[in-house]
Amino acid sequence: LLFTLPGTPVFSYGDEIGLQAAALPGQPVEAPVMLWNESSLPQSGSVSINMTVKGQHDDPGSLLSLFRRLSDQRGKERSLLHGDFHPLPSSSGLFSYIRHWDQNERFLVVLNFGDMGLTARLGASDLPSIPSLPGKADLLLSTQSGREEGASLELENLKLDPHEGLLLRFPYVA
Repeated sequence: LLFTLPGTPVFSYGDEIGLQAAALPGQPVEAPVMLWNESSLPQSGSVSINMTVKGQHDDPGSLLSLFRRLSDQRGKERSLLHGDFHPLPSSSGLFSYIRHWDQNERFLVVLNFGDMGLTARLGASDLPSIPSLPGKADLLLSTQSGREEGASLELENLKLDPHEGLLLRFPYVA
C-alpha cells in the first residue's frame, strides 16, 4: 500500500521481512532484533528460517521480494512516484484507486482488507473526475502466490482472496 500512495513511504525496522515486536505480558514492547540469518534465531525455535533476511533473499514469493519489487516499481514509474491519486468507489473491506501521471502508464491498486474473498466490480468507467478504466488491466504484482504476472484481468469481476492486494497497469489512451 505505502509504495503506491503519494508521498514518501515510511516503514518500521523489519517491516520488509514481516518482523514483529515481541511483547511479554506486563512488559513494554521492545524493538525486535533483525533476523539476518540462522544465527539470529531465538533458541526457543518459534521462528523459522523463512523469517530471516537470508531465508527470504532468494525466494520470489517472500515478503522481502515483494517489498523490493514494489520499491523498484515506485522508482521506475512516474505515475507511482509523482502521479495523481484518484480513489474509486469501493465496498466494505475493499479499497481501490488509480495513480497516473501525464501520458505515462496508469496503475490501478485494488486491496481487500477483509477476512473473506470478494469480487471487485471495477468495470470500464467514464467518471469525469478520474481517468477512465479499461475493461482489462495487466497484473504487475499480487500479494498472493498463484497469480500469473502479466496476465490480463477482467476488471468487471475481479476476484480477490482475503487480505490480497493487486497492482495492475494499463496504458494511457488519449
